[in-house]
Order: sequence, then C-alpha cells, then structure tokens
Amino acid sequence: MKKFLFMIMMIVSLFITGCASKATEGLSAKVLSVTDGDTIKVQLGNGSEERVRMTLIDTPETKHPRVGVQPFGKEASEYTTSQLTGKNVVLELDVQERDQYGRMLAYVWVGDTLFNEVLIQKGFARVAVFPPNTKYVDQFRSIEEQAKVDAVGIWSIENYAEEDGYNTGATEKEDVASPANTDCNGQIKGNKNSNIYHLPSGAHYDTVSEQNIVWFCSEDEAKIAGYRAAKR
Repeated sequence: MKKFLFMIMMIVSLFITGCASKATEGLSAKVLSVTDGDTIKVQLGNGSEERVRMTLIDTPETKHPRVGVQPFGKEASEYTTSQLTGKNVVLELDVQERDQYGRMLAYVWVGDTLFNEVLIQKGFARVAVFPPNTKYVDQFRSIEEQAKVDAVGIWSIENYAEEDGYNTGATEKEDVASPANTDCNGQIKGNKNSNIYHLPSGAHYDTVSEQNIVWFCSEDEAKIAGYRAAKR
C-alpha cells in the first residue's frame, strides 16, 4: 500500500512539474537598472552582473549616437524602468545566448508575465526577428498585429515602425516637427536632410537651406522628434 501511495505521489509531482509556468524556467535575477526600453542590467543569483537585451523585440532608441532619441523611445524606457527596476525576474534563454556586443539575450518573465510581450502589446516595441532565436515569434506577431489595429504607441505614427527598424522621417507628419510651427521660428533650427538640430549660437545655424528647416522650441522637443545636436 505504501509503495502504491508513493507511486501516486511521484506521478502527481511529475504532472505538476510538467505543468509549471514557463516563468519558473531559466535564470533568476534582480533588475538593477534600465538602459533602454529593451535593455536592462541585472544581478544573477551567483552575484555576477549582466547586461540583458530582450529577445525578439526592438524599442525605439534613446541613447543611440547617430539617431538620438526616437519617438516613443523615452516612453518605452520610462515604462520598463517603472515596471522592472528592483524586481526579481526570470531570464529565459533561446538558442543563441549572447549578441555581438556580449549582452545576454533573454525573454524576461515577471511572475507569469512575459515582459517582452507586454512591450509589444502597449506599442512600445516592434517584433525584431534574428534567427535562431524565434521561440515566440508567432505569438509576438499576433500581438503586434493587434497593436497595429489599435494604433497604439509606435503604430500611431504612419510608416514609422518598419520591418528593419524605425523611419524617423515619418515623424515629419507630427505637429511638433512641422515647419508650420511658427511659434518656434528663429529658435532651434532642425535640418530635415541630416536630422541634426542647430542652436542659434551654433557655427552652422545659418547654413541650413530654407526648404530643409524644421523649427523647435526646445532641445528636448528636437530630440523627441529624432534629431541630434550639431557638434559645433
């Protein structure tokens, strides 16, 4: 009888283990800081620290040396910061464990919630496929399609989010970057061809041709529109 009960308990245990949440599989970690919407710094259980790039997604940039701050990049970064900083998470790895920069590639689980998926759902990220890491690609694409239908976040700007990245030029449709914004005339001058903005004191402020000018009232406004500061 005891042997029979032991076998029953073993079967139940195996069943429970087999039905466990995917969130229990992987590396336990604590989020120390957020670098960008899709990039975090964590401390693993063994005390080592790792930079983690979320797999299968791409949020707009906030610190890129060439494109600067892209639309919804700041919002994505702020959301990830508010949701993950100080939290205990589980990092689920796919086939390729690191990218070319040495960052760990992972699906980030917060309890039973897959955070990569949440960023897509809220319109803060697009699906970015880099084989062989494709475990959740169909699931992510389905959620992305709904985000497009709902026109949330990055999908609220026509032709902005594309298959291979973000088209900053599409933001010219927004009022903030429109030449018609005459209230800012004579202040910060953006060059539509180069996506560089010039302050009135800058060396090349007067060299931007009239047809290429976009006016901004502040540097933050220029950066949000995807422009970067002139070096001189």
